[in-house]
Amino acid sequence: MIRSLATAALAAASLLGGASPALALTSDTVHRGVTGCFSWSWKDGGALTTTVYYRNRCDTAHTLRVRWSSAASGNEDIKVGAGEKGSTWSFVSLKPLGFADLGRA
Repeated sequence: MIRSLATAALAAASLLGGASPALALTSDTVHRGVTGCFSWSWKDGGALTTTVYYRNRCDTAHTLRVRWSSAASGNEDIKVGAGEKGSTWSFVSLKPLGFADLGRA
């Protein structure tokens, strides 16, 4: 009886898409890239927010555009000094759709 209950519970969990916390942690993917003077990264798995980390690799100030997945967030233009790094986040967008180096700030 206990074995059949355990089997039923495992079957129900797999049908509902349940995963163990250990498996959930390993499924997050870190996205990295370079756009013009900027290197950037962000990670899947945010429940309500996503944070983008960036660094200006050039020796002049440039503007980074982050295009968010939500129309409410839209585009965000960030002026970043030479060699500086920082981060930005969005509450309504679960991922950025693209990045652009808009040139010297």
